Amino acid sequence: MISALYESIPDNIGERIEESIAKGLANGTGEARIFFRADDIGVPGKQFSKLVQMFKNNSMPLCLAVVPTWLTTPRFEKLQQLTGKKSSQWCWHQHGWLHRNHETNGKKQEFGPARAADEQLRDLANGKDRLLSIMGNSFSPFFTPPWNRCSIDTLLGLHNLGFQAVSRSHNAKPVSPEKLPDIQINIDLHTRKETDAKLCLNNLLNEVEQSISSGRGGIMIHHQRMNQSSYDFLELLLVKVNSDPHLHPVTFQELK
Repeated sequence: MISALYESIPDNIGERIEESIAKGLANGTGEARIFFRADDIGVPGKQFSKLVQMFKNNSMPLCLAVVPTWLTTPRFEKLQQLTGKKSSQWCWHQHGWLHRNHETNGKKQEFGPARAADEQLRDLANGKDRLLSIMGNSFSPFFTPPWNRCSIDTLLGLHNLGFQAVSRSHNAKPVSPEKLPDIQINIDLHTRKETDAKLCLNNLLNEVEQSISSGRGGIMIHHQRMNQSSYDFLELLLVKVNSDPHLHPVTFQELK
């Protein structure tokens, strides 16, 4: 489903993005680190190709959250044909195991309270082992839970398995253990719930302002939910981030 935001983008969107960035810098320390995280990676396709080419054109780093069971060696070879091999521009990391909901009540979670700790640990370990066997040294030990949610058992399991950080939504609960940093996203480009395009844009620009004010902007991307307007918007955002010397694009490795 495409967000209502991309049904009607105003002509002055570039100026509005710049204004939100400027306000965020003015209300914060005057500097901010920015990271982009693309979820649900594993299957090559036209939309993924278009996304990667956009980041390559702008020399912008991207954290790629890969679903282990979606990835095969031939698929990874095709993905790396697009990104290039052994590049610090990309942070290939783990996105769940099956990307399957196991909760019977409440919000979707693959690693939620409905599952026993040993079951979760098994899937976490299987996912890490599979990605390591396919990616080798290209794999980075970071974890993005599907739907940005997980239980305390998940967080403890990640720490025990040697993961360096988890990446969830802003103010995610439960709080991650001290030795497992939570690199939180606070700007959602494509899975927004607003049905009104103007309200959606206002809320998104407010997220940009507030995140930059905090000193860190984490931007979540879902390429399967993108149309041409959303690609145009993202392209403009990348250009604005690149052109501002007070914004510093990074990957998880620089935030752990």
